[in-house]
Amino acid sequence: MNQRIAIIGQASLINAFKLFNIETFPINSRADGQAAIKKISQENFVIVFVTEEWAEKLDEDLIELKEKTIPAVISLPTHLSQNDYGIKELKKTVERAVGSDILFKN
Repeated sequence: MNQRIAIIGQASLINAFKLFNIETFPINSRADGQAAIKKISQENFVIVFVTEEWAEKLDEDLIELKEKTIPAVISLPTHLSQNDYGIKELKKTVERAVGSDILFKN
């Protein structure tokens, strides 16, 4: 089985990932993001990275993809990130996987 990895985000931030055989989906609008998500959901990807600023904007569109076991959908922080969206998503993912908040206990 071909283990494909994708990344969705602003072209200037994701183009370098091509060097690592990661399939890039550059987007400039929510409609572009929705089209990328649709294409990814129809193909065999094991991991989908989404830059944090787009992951937040596309949160509702990513729900169906996130609910699947594969692909793993991971928010990737960038210098454009303005809040803790990626950390919050990581926390949810870990809680779902292990059944408890093991990362951010007080």
